[in-house]
Amino acid sequence: MFLKMVRDDFRRNKIITAAVFLFIMFAVMLAASAVHNIAHLIPSMADLQKRAVPADITQMHSGEFVQEDIDRFTEAQREHIAMQETMVLLTLDGSHIHFGDNQTMAGTVQDISFVVQNEKFDFILDLNNEKLDVMEGEVAVPIYFMQHYHLKIGDTITVKSGEYAKDFVISDYARDYEMNASLTSSKRFVLNQADYDEMYTMQAGEREYLIEFKLTENGDSQAVQTAYIEAGLPANGPTVEGEVFLLFNALSDAAVALVIILISMLMIVIAFLCIRLTFLATMDEDVREIGVMKAIGISKREIRKVYLTKYRIMSVIAGLTGYLLSFFVVHLFNRNMRLYLSSDSAGILPYVLSFAAPIVIYFLIVMYCKSVLKRIDKVSAVEALRSNMTAPGKKQKYRFPLLHNRFFSLNYYMGFRDVWRRFKIYRLLLLIYIVSTFMAILPLHVYNTMNSPEFSTYMGIGKSDMRIDLRMTDTITADFTRLHEELVNDSDIEKHAAYITSAYQVKNTEGSWDYIYIEIGDFSLFPLNYLEGRAPQGEGEITLSYANASASGLNKKVGDEVVIKAGGKEKTLTVTGIYQDITNGGKTAKAHTDLGINNDAVLWMHVSMNVAAGVNIQEKMNNYQTTYGFAKVTDVRDYTQQTLGNIIDQMGVIVIGGMIITVLMIVLITALFLRMLVSKDMSQMAIMRSIGLTSKQIRHQYMAATLMVLVLGTLFGALASNYIGEFLVSLAMSFMGAAKIELVQVVWQTWLLWPLLLMVAVAITLYVSCKPAVKGDLSARLKV
Repeated sequence: MFLKMVRDDFRRNKIITAAVFLFIMFAVMLAASAVHNIAHLIPSMADLQKRAVPADITQMHSGEFVQEDIDRFTEAQREHIAMQETMVLLTLDGSHIHFGDNQTMAGTVQDISFVVQNEKFDFILDLNNEKLDVMEGEVAVPIYFMQHYHLKIGDTITVKSGEYAKDFVISDYARDYEMNASLTSSKRFVLNQADYDEMYTMQAGEREYLIEFKLTENGDSQAVQTAYIEAGLPANGPTVEGEVFLLFNALSDAAVALVIILISMLMIVIAFLCIRLTFLATMDEDVREIGVMKAIGISKREIRKVYLTKYRIMSVIAGLTGYLLSFFVVHLFNRNMRLYLSSDSAGILPYVLSFAAPIVIYFLIVMYCKSVLKRIDKVSAVEALRSNMTAPGKKQKYRFPLLHNRFFSLNYYMGFRDVWRRFKIYRLLLLIYIVSTFMAILPLHVYNTMNSPEFSTYMGIGKSDMRIDLRMTDTITADFTRLHEELVNDSDIEKHAAYITSAYQVKNTEGSWDYIYIEIGDFSLFPLNYLEGRAPQGEGEITLSYANASASGLNKKVGDEVVIKAGGKEKTLTVTGIYQDITNGGKTAKAHTDLGINNDAVLWMHVSMNVAAGVNIQEKMNNYQTTYGFAKVTDVRDYTQQTLGNIIDQMGVIVIGGMIITVLMIVLITALFLRMLVSKDMSQMAIMRSIGLTSKQIRHQYMAATLMVLVLGTLFGALASNYIGEFLVSLAMSFMGAAKIELVQVVWQTWLLWPLLLMVAVAITLYVSCKPAVKGDLSARLKV
């Protein structure tokens, strides 16, 4: 009997059942995809790490040094160090790399280095995670450049530097554990030993070094770094620990998975609300049947079982369908992972773990249904036979009488008044619109923020029109001076500021010495947004990045003192501000030019500038790139986009997909809500038609009420995405060094395009749904 009742209910409520089914299916599909991504990411990272054998400590160095000193240090630290290897990089500017139809890589913000495969550890792999073996005349190109410049295996690149010129055929993608991510500023091209020796002999490119250490199982990374500093070994470049490479590799895919999980959770909330909406509509239709079943002695538990069985069956079928669909959808989200990390190392584990999504959602829905169905217990057989279950239990005082209407047409006023009178019913629809808008707008805000020029302030860079980065070369000081003089005399440049980053030693919380990268310059011309305090303005002042100032760093607040050392001399500086920076592991600092440059450990130099009004930025960039071929000339927006790389592209996919799903959900929910409302108002509509109101006028009342709720829901949802969304994004980004993200909203997208899109979709839905509902046999409805 119960199965027959369930089957009849499915047939009678096909549209409602399909709507709830779709919400559950989408929620399971997205949740299973996110779990699949995470389950794939963890073993893929482990497999890549196992095969690449990355360094635990990497000291980048520019300049000559004695390898024997490194060897002696390694032997002295055998308690901590298992292996040591030094990789020699031949670093070239992108303008020296030619491909395609007279194209070069001059516009890249990445440092390009040519290397040979290591012998002991830090191996560069192919797409099968096998150690690369490059033949003579061939080159393995980093995945980043294969994607960015649309290169393919079999294409030819030409390297030209001075008297050196040679063509190389691209033989493979280079999967580089240490330099895969776009957030790392260097990329390694792998050559055959013979080709590398020829390039080395002909002095093509500047020589730089990676002094790498692989620790023992119980090796102490901090002890090795402290001993390295105290030994005065080569350190003209940043020091990077293995955990940073791990973070950068996992960042983009983990961020996408977290966003998908958030959207999935919001869809589950909407599914719950939708079930409640469906239940209210069904109870209104079945109230007398419920009364009959209670009157003939059927228990409350058995009555609840009728409705619960429906949602059990629906949850199982929708859950399995969503789970199977996730096998296809997941490929839209993990393409980046499969390319940069691994394609099949996880085996069946992701499929097994992702099956938890439909199971968890099933139990959540069943538990929620049980709580909603308790409403049946509160109604006696007599009440059910004579009344409407969802009708108010007491008379309401009428507000907003028609005589007080001065501004709206009668039908619109009636619609607005109905929202106020029956707000307990409409608030469910309002909440759904708020959650749906939040789900669509938040990813859009994140996408716009990442694409905004203001995002550079979260990378420790002041907002400017363009910047010129100089690589470490033997002539960097002379080149830097020449560039500065030309900028002073260039009338097209409104203002500019030079910044030099050097490595200093800093006393940590334990009293030992670590390295810190301090940028020297005038920070009043291109200011940052500070979480606390202000920019350094004179001698003895310093500002720290959020990561450096946190408890896991130097544990400093504004007003505290920091002790640094350069050239054997200690200086005490006062912290005047704390800013945000997601580059270099988030641990940087800035000081006024009065601090002086540590000439023994200069890491890099760059110049920020704004052009005068009317000057074409792109033309000015091309002019300086031509004049200073050894430098990287970029506008700040392009610099940000190249640095963030695939994160922006993947967020764009989520924005488009999220908006399409949200619009479809809102259309279905609106139709569902109208069906519930119309079923309650059958008698009332019949009375209105009997006293002369047309079907069109009644339809306008429902349209006015629903569109009013939609406008309020869109408003509150957009505001929630601004404030609650900012909190959630800032919480996630704090682990990278940015603790307070101010989301950028494009006004016409948030307050014009999105509301207009929803209003059109909902208006069409209202027209289609209301048209047949307000017509019919008046006599039959008046008997209800």
